[in-house]
Amino acid sequence: MSKNVEYRIEYEIDKETAQVTATVPELNHVSSFGDSFAEAESNVKEAALGYLEMLAKTQHEVPKPAFQTEGTYLKLFIPKIA
Repeated sequence: MSKNVEYRIEYEIDKETAQVTATVPELNHVSSFGDSFAEAESNVKEAALGYLEMLAKTQHEVPKPAFQTEGTYLKLFIPKIA
């Protein structure tokens, strides 16, 4: 079954390089980085989708998003994987 989900993203900026790291704690702390918030978010979205695809292919349960509070959320469409 396909569905839309939202997972919280946490950001951190490296003071020396000014690169932004984006992490999705609910997805086994999947993370990626970029030179801007937008680039880091795009990169972590790709990593999160890959992680979710791997879970589905190996028939592991996809983590349910936690109760939403304030913050930034990554919206993902999880397709049905045969």
